[in-house]
This record gives sequence, structure tokens and C-alpha cells, in this order.
Amino acid sequence: MTSRCRVGGRGAGGRMPFTSLGALFLILLLVCWIGAMCGNGGGVLGMELSRTSGYVNHTVLRWPRGAGGFAPKSSLRPRGSAPCEHVGDNTNQVSARAFLADTVFEGKARSRSPVRDKGTYAVTFVVQRVHKDSSRPAGLRLRLRSQVRLHFKERTSSTSDSSPQDAPCLQSYNYTMRPGELLRTNIKRGGKYLVFAKGVGPHNFSVLGEPVFRSRKNLKAVKEVLCDKCVRPAGVWGLEDVKVKVGERLRLVCRCKGNPLPAIQWFKDGSRVNATINTRIKYKKKRSLLVIPRVSLSASGRYECKATDVKGNIYTSSATVTITTDNTTTLWPLNGAPCPIETYCLNGGTCTYYETVGEWVCQCAEGYKGPRCESKDVYNKSSMYRPMTYICKLGISSSYYC
Repeated sequence: MTSRCRVGGRGAGGRMPFTSLGALFLILLLVCWIGAMCGNGGGVLGMELSRTSGYVNHTVLRWPRGAGGFAPKSSLRPRGSAPCEHVGDNTNQVSARAFLADTVFEGKARSRSPVRDKGTYAVTFVVQRVHKDSSRPAGLRLRLRSQVRLHFKERTSSTSDSSPQDAPCLQSYNYTMRPGELLRTNIKRGGKYLVFAKGVGPHNFSVLGEPVFRSRKNLKAVKEVLCDKCVRPAGVWGLEDVKVKVGERLRLVCRCKGNPLPAIQWFKDGSRVNATINTRIKYKKKRSLLVIPRVSLSASGRYECKATDVKGNIYTSSATVTITTDNTTTLWPLNGAPCPIETYCLNGGTCTYYETVGEWVCQCAEGYKGPRCESKDVYNKSSMYRPMTYICKLGISSSYYC
């Protein structure tokens, strides 16, 4: 009697072989384990088995909206924005570097030396196009296919993630480096870059900021700042005085202009504002936003948006923020100054002028009252002067208690 075995078929009596049942059972266990790993309420994985053959007909994958597991991209985004956001800063950085650099060229990283001690390495760029070369005489300027060798320091994960969480959230176009310091970046061999450099000698260059990949957006930023009459003066505006109730949302928008665009920093009462969970700062192209989701009384003050252009000129837009409560109002600044008229308060009173409310306030000497201390305070007598009442009636005392 010859025994036959059909792979994937049915055994005698229309039953599935034990090996097929075991494989199917393992598949089901694997599916259940994947579902458990995806989380409760995840995608619904359905399998339909043929009642007649026992084979798997088809598999249905359904990922309902709002369910756990592999949710849509929109649901994977964090609910709140990051405390510090930079959108479009790369383009601004490219424009600023192109303006400040003595030499701007497109180059291909032909070779890269091995990483030496302390993470230093050298890259040889082959010049493919020169956009700017104003630091040297015409006979020594860069030419096509000439080679430029620059030194860098390798950037590692530990150095890139070493910035503290409370670091100031600002824009800066200051690319000055200490003598002997190398720029940290990872240049890929064979990559095509836009390189910005300062000339330090006939054949020596120092890098001005990190080289960027050659792309249409970066090339456009370079051309728009290097063309004739394309540089425009910077400016900043947009802040206005505002009153906000405690617990409400404060949103300040600062707008700027210029080519290249200026670098923006936020200040409150003369101190730089740092981005935190409760104070969010966002830079987006030609504007910057400062948002406090729920303000408190300490948020009142004078806010300044300072813009610094590539030449170092500073432009400022400021506003006073007043935080109010249901019954009272917190005014800022509540600093008193001497009154312009020293004799405004009478009988030895001290005059103080509050510019915020526009009021002259007199602090009267003991025994006097009134807006200008013009009246005697006969009801504020000390017990030690009560025996003088008889003397006062006789008119033989000139004390202010009489």
C-alpha cells in the first residue's frame, strides 16, 4: 500500500493534516501576539477560513480612526507644539552666510581623510561654480575645477544632543569661532555643497558656517542676496499694548523685513526670554511668535522684539502687557518718581508721581490729611496729646494737634 502526501491539501476524509493544523495554529498565535503588541483597540486583523477546505481565503486589515496601534499620521503628532520651533531658518541662514562670506562656491566633496585624534578630518572640494569671491585679487580668485581643502570636526550624537533644555530660543547670525576651533559637521564624500568661506590668505580659507547641500531652495537664497540692488534694509514691527485676563492665552506676533532677514530675539523687562513649556517661541520666515497658553500675574511687563541685521544694526518693537483679574488690575510699571512741582504737597507732605496712571499722590505728615495734605487730621490724635486739649482752648499752643 502506497502512502501519498499532498502539500497544502486535505487528508483522508476531507480533514487537514496535523502539520497543516499546527502551522495554522502557529500563524494564529503570531497574529494574536502582533495584535497585543500593537495595543488595545488597534487595527482589526480578520482572517476568514473556508469551511469546506480549511484554507485561508483572504486577509482583511482594518485600521479604524482614533484607534490605537498604527494610527494615521495626524494622530501621531504631539498635542502641543514644541517650546522652541524654527521654521524656514535654514533659508535665512543661507542668505546671511552668503552676504557675510568673502567666497561662496559650489563644490563636490572629492575626498575625505580618515578621522584623526579629537575627531578632526579634512575634505577636498572641487569647485564647480563660483558665486562670490571678493577677498582676493583677480589673479588669485577661484576657478572652475580648482581644489579647496578645508578642515572640520566630526559631529557625533553626544555633541549634537548636548544642548541644555533651558537653552535660549533665539536666532543668531554670529558665525565667529575661537582661534583654532573647527566647525562640527559631517561632510559626505561625493556630496555637492554650497560652501561659505572667509579668506585668511592667498590660498587659505576658513569656513563661515556649516556647508549646505546644493538644492534649488539654497541656490535661490544665494542668488537673491548676491544680485545687484537685492539687499534691502531690515525692520521690525507688529507689537501692540494688550490686556489679558489671568488664565487666558497671550499671543504676541513680531514681523520683520529685509534681505537678508534679521535675527530676532525676545526680551521681557530687559532680560532675554527662554522657551519653556509655559512660554513658547516660534520663528517662521518673516515673523516670530511668543505664546503663553495660560498667563499669570507674573507675565505682566514690557516685551521687546529685537531684530539684528547682518551688519549688527538693532531694530526694536515693544509692547506693554497688562494682566487683569476679575476685580483688580495689575498695572506695570508701577514705579513712582518725584513730582515736577516740589511744593504740590502742603504741610511737609511728600509728593510722588505715577506715570502709569498719571496721578500725583501725596504722603502726608502725621496729623494732616487730604489730597494735598491741606487739612488737619483731628481724629488721628495720639492718647499722649489728649491733655493738651485744654491748652488748645486757651490758644497758648501752636501744635498741629490743636
